Amino acid sequence: MLDRDQAVREAARFLAEESISWGPSSNVRIIPEYCFTNQEQFIAPYDNVEYLDHGNEDMQLGGNLPVAVDLNTGSCRFLSLEETEDFMERDLL
Repeated sequence: MLDRDQAVREAARFLAEESISWGPSSNVRIIPEYCFTNQEQFIAPYDNVEYLDHGNEDMQLGGNLPVAVDLNTGSCRFLSLEETEDFMERDLL
């Protein structure tokens, strides 16, 4: 089973690979302080680096789906909209 540091690294690797084609929105980073574990998944929100580091609200992402890391296998995917809404309703995101 992956520990928190390993899960953050896997989420960051997945996000880097997936975001290559996103143009100006490709400069993204996992937000470790907002990450959490739910059952056997590590949930990793992210946002644009310009927003995170410099507060540039024009670069803040909207509607981005967090990365989910399977803590048993290390496989990664984006959460579905339904999953994201469920976490939001439970004040986890």
